Amino acid sequence: MKKQSLILAFGIWLLLALGMAQGAEKRVALVIGNNDYQSVPKLEKAVNDAQAVSRELSKIGFEVISLSNAGQKKMNQAINEFAQKVSGGGVGVLFFAGHGLQINNQNFLLPVDMDMPKDPNDVDDQAISLVKIQDKLADAKAKFSLLVIDACRDNPLPKKAGRSLGGTRGLAQPASPNGQIVLFSAGANQQALDKLSDNDNNPNGLFTREFLPMISSPGVSAADALKRVRSTVTGKAKTVGHEQNPALYDQTDGDFYFVAGPAPQPTAVGGSTTTTIVQASQSAIELEFWSSIKNSNDPADFKEYLTRYPNGQFASIAQRRVVAVSQASTRGSTEAGANPPTQLAMASQPRPPAANEPPAIASKIEELGKMIYLKVSDLRAAKRDNLLRIQAEITNTSNENQQLYYRFKWLDKDGFSVWDDEPWKPLTIYGNQKQTINVVAPTFKAADFRLVLQSPKNEATSGRADGGFNPFK
Repeated sequence: MKKQSLILAFGIWLLLALGMAQGAEKRVALVIGNNDYQSVPKLEKAVNDAQAVSRELSKIGFEVISLSNAGQKKMNQAINEFAQKVSGGGVGVLFFAGHGLQINNQNFLLPVDMDMPKDPNDVDDQAISLVKIQDKLADAKAKFSLLVIDACRDNPLPKKAGRSLGGTRGLAQPASPNGQIVLFSAGANQQALDKLSDNDNNPNGLFTREFLPMISSPGVSAADALKRVRSTVTGKAKTVGHEQNPALYDQTDGDFYFVAGPAPQPTAVGGSTTTTIVQASQSAIELEFWSSIKNSNDPADFKEYLTRYPNGQFASIAQRRVVAVSQASTRGSTEAGANPPTQLAMASQPRPPAANEPPAIASKIEELGKMIYLKVSDLRAAKRDNLLRIQAEITNTSNENQQLYYRFKWLDKDGFSVWDDEPWKPLTIYGNQKQTINVVAPTFKAADFRLVLQSPKNEATSGRADGGFNPFK
């Protein structure tokens, strides 16, 4: 009887332990900091940044795999271990501080033992492909993945290293699989600041020092936290005349929280770390908004600024601009008489609407050849946190799976591009099914967009039934 009781007790304990293990969310971080490069310029604060991030993630329950001054072999081994640990629904955070570059629209993280490349194949052989890391995490079925790349987005290699490398500038926009967020510490062709002045003795670079407090902020989603980091970094860099605009690419549904709990209020006791960051974020957002309209000839832009920021730092200038622009508009109307100004045509015109398709959708779509089986069945756009957010629903009307390639053009209100050309992204849509694309604009300046689509099974546009198109050949 006693033996049976012990067996029963052990069985209950085992079931409880398994239930707790299944209920607990597995959180794993891979943090890499590389300073001591052998063939490219050394860095000063990358290791410090990585160590600080490791400590902060450990405090909030992450299992941290930490590497300093790692070569290619150690980095690859750690990446494989990381992907294995987050497999089956885990949460993964990758933080890399060091050099990065792109070749043929593919991003690479540089290990310290990389030799000076002579052609693009050398980079592919010796560096760590960011897209391969993303693929490994997607294949591992991680529930949520955040990849933070604290690297300059200007090329660390000399131009004489080869024509292909010389024409390459920094890191490219990643094609993020669903469930992943990628954040670069600087925008395209920009340098990430280590310090704000010669008297700045902070052991961490600008991006990391703003990123660290957000990791432990309770009740703030990862997406919102990263946007605040982007805003504060942008604002502080501008105070010293430097352009550093962190680039955020979000392909997640729902919210992930580093630390659960009630969100901090801006009216909290002054002097707290969280309050300071929120205030700095709002100031940076105001500055970014002003930068996007300061050269505008539309008085409505300045009126909108005054509505949002009646006591803003540019309020007096905005009031004068409303008067000046309105007067100029009145004079122009008088001189022009009944002849309104001609609107400039865009270089690439969107296709005409189909008979059963709302014109509003058609005006935002550019098809490279008429698609037979795929159509945009729903398209929605909204602004949140001053960023344009797009949701596009693609419907496959055939019984077979169809391959779609898509990318976005980000435009200002006048139809001019405000962001570099994106790489093509692949999307498989199963037979008689729908697939949703969720995208957040990479810049505050985006007021409009075009969704560019191409499918291999198009009507003949180049003498072949498939149009001869494959952006990944």
